[in-house]
Amino acid sequence: MRGALLAAVLLITNVGAAAAQGMPGVDVKDLEADEIIALGVLMSEGACPCNPKISLVECIQQKACPAATELASFGAARFRDGDGVDEVREAVVRKYMADHVTFTFDLSTTPKKGAPDGRIKIVEFADFECPHCALMRPLLDEVAKAYPKDVTLYFKQFPLPHHIYAEAASRATLAAHRQGRFWPMHDLIFTHQTQLEEGSFVAFATELGLNVEKFKTDMADPAIAQQVQRDRQEGEDARMTGTPTVYVNGKLYAEDKSVDAMKAYIRQQLDKLAAQK
Repeated sequence: MRGALLAAVLLITNVGAAAAQGMPGVDVKDLEADEIIALGVLMSEGACPCNPKISLVECIQQKACPAATELASFGAARFRDGDGVDEVREAVVRKYMADHVTFTFDLSTTPKKGAPDGRIKIVEFADFECPHCALMRPLLDEVAKAYPKDVTLYFKQFPLPHHIYAEAASRATLAAHRQGRFWPMHDLIFTHQTQLEEGSFVAFATELGLNVEKFKTDMADPAIAQQVQRDRQEGEDARMTGTPTVYVNGKLYAEDKSVDAMKAYIRQQLDKLAAQK
């Protein structure tokens, strides 16, 4: 079955010939022949970060770019770990984006907390009914507390269409933001994300001591709905595949989503910034 699937991939992409030339410097030990070819096919589909005029596999074959060889070696390791073609493809694409693609986001009106203008800007795209997003909330808070002078957290709205109250929750937080209470509303909604109903947001506004009439007016303001849509579009343009998705200084965070892993990653980024001075 796995061999048939890999063969189908080769037929569809029609680039097996380029892959067959091999990838010098890439450890393909213990990989099956069809896995090696599939890896070569994958490397032929992306542009080399060192020279976007040629593919990753050409760069590897020319021994011109260590980054291309590293990416292929990463894919080979994932095959050895037992991942299938789709899993390896997703992992390689995410690593490519994390290492070599930088996105620019409009943060001028985005709710933020932490350092006023930190050297590390963490932008999270999240959905208020996503259980994984609820788990990310305390993790990011702990990271920001660990680096109070260096990390600024930004929250971008990405309500998923299959969640009934997600879009309304996004508008509710931005309406609360107009009264300086974005984060308390953000926290309340995540705390009660499994009990949301039509009257929840007005009840939360009342609990937070907001001007409720202004809150309701702002929730219905087309400008707020447009801001939610702008956030969504930014996420789509940044090739998001799900929520939560986190970017650190414009780069996709593709490492383990744990407090220790993220703290270590932030430390690495701070060290890189210090070395550039």
